[in-house]
Amino acid sequence: MQYITVECDHLWLPVARDREEVTVHFYCDGEKFREIHLKLTDGKEDHWFATDVSKFKGKQICLQGDFDPALFAKILQRNEKPERDYPYRPVIHFTATAGWINDPNGLVFAKGVYHLYHQWNPYGTEWGNMHWSHAVSRDMISWEEQGMALEPDEFGTAFSGCGWEDEKNAAGFGADALLFFYTAAGDDAQCLWSKEQGHLCTQRLAVSTDGGKTLQKEGLILDHVKGSNRDPKVLWHEESGAYIMVLFLDETEFAVYRSDDLRSWEEASRFSYPPMWECPDLFMPETEDGAKKWVFWSADGYYRIGDFDGYRFTPQTEVLKAYDTELPYAAQTYAGLQGRVVSVSWLRTKNDRGGFRGMMAVPVQLSIGRTKEGERIRFAPVKELWDRFSLKAEHSPNQEGTFVLPLAGAPAVLEVEWTGCEALMQVGSAKIRFSQTEGSTVLIIDHGIVEYYGNGGFAYGALETDETVLSEECRILAGAAVVREYRMDS
Repeated sequence: MQYITVECDHLWLPVARDREEVTVHFYCDGEKFREIHLKLTDGKEDHWFATDVSKFKGKQICLQGDFDPALFAKILQRNEKPERDYPYRPVIHFTATAGWINDPNGLVFAKGVYHLYHQWNPYGTEWGNMHWSHAVSRDMISWEEQGMALEPDEFGTAFSGCGWEDEKNAAGFGADALLFFYTAAGDDAQCLWSKEQGHLCTQRLAVSTDGGKTLQKEGLILDHVKGSNRDPKVLWHEESGAYIMVLFLDETEFAVYRSDDLRSWEEASRFSYPPMWECPDLFMPETEDGAKKWVFWSADGYYRIGDFDGYRFTPQTEVLKAYDTELPYAAQTYAGLQGRVVSVSWLRTKNDRGGFRGMMAVPVQLSIGRTKEGERIRFAPVKELWDRFSLKAEHSPNQEGTFVLPLAGAPAVLEVEWTGCEALMQVGSAKIRFSQTEGSTVLIIDHGIVEYYGNGGFAYGALETDETVLSEECRILAGAAVVREYRMDS
């Protein structure tokens, strides 16, 4: 136990990868206000993380935990946050200033602003302490971090969810209030605060009336159904005149709920599509022939194309896999966009040397196209990417189709035309082999990451590579005919 009179805005917490995780409970005036799980150290730290205690200035707080009190010795008080000027931070892939990120949450476009909330551990570079953090953008390429939006409480940690602009004032919080539906993970093993009270996973509502800057928790909207039910995704279904929530229940089971007011929800159907699980989404992308097709989607990029009548989803395809690689996960589509479906996925990178880990993919526009195997999801980088990158040069590889491009320290977008049915590329330590080369391939290269869109957009993947890759070269080892090099405008 340690008592601290708060004199500064932040407590700096030293963390080392090789220490055992401990739980620190924070109290003020006898009331618990925070619980943090972290690898606290009294020796050499790998990273410093900050926790905001500004609203307790002038007061005495108590830190408690079942571990050696000597671990408190290195905790500092500072008004500023630790410096995070890391030279290899991705430029056009969103990362948190500090800590671990995973699932994109609360994606909503409102009043000309793209809001990106996300799962966040502010106190380490591993999964845990699930909060929501917030970033905003005007173009989905350059992001401004806004900081913490939701933090754990006595009902559980803040697991994934979605956002919605309530233009009709259906929920009664005012026209254009932003509503955020999220899972309070009461049974999260890391949240002793909620487990001790016997809470389970429930769906809850937070509301913003200041354009997403602050979120006010408004309480329960759907009680525990079964298992670790989580990850609500909300949309409006015009034909049946209702708001729809798709929810992961447990194992490979999902449910559809309906509402008139975004607050009271009734179950309409349940279904199971193995191996699909968690982070469901339901959307209607453009098709080549203008037909209305719905897509039911889950975390690994598994999906089915079919029909949705507002009550149940009727699949017309088998379970399909959208991704070529395992890095993308937990994608979510934006609410509030008209005429296009835009999705953002989490890229599960491992590098944490800069005090952060994980990044978001460049947003993609999704459509349905036709292949020899039938209808499939087609990926394309959002048009805003091309607004920021201009053609710098067009290169002609040699007769063997090989080519070397120095990356010269800045992100690059390459468009490659192919000559054969097989091609091989190397970007830093990442190798990409294409067995089919219909159409062009677009590559996005940033610090530590390469994304690619091949076969006219029907192949998409992302690979982690060296954080120093922009100081290295991109090598095409076989098969290229033309390489168009795009660079970011200043």
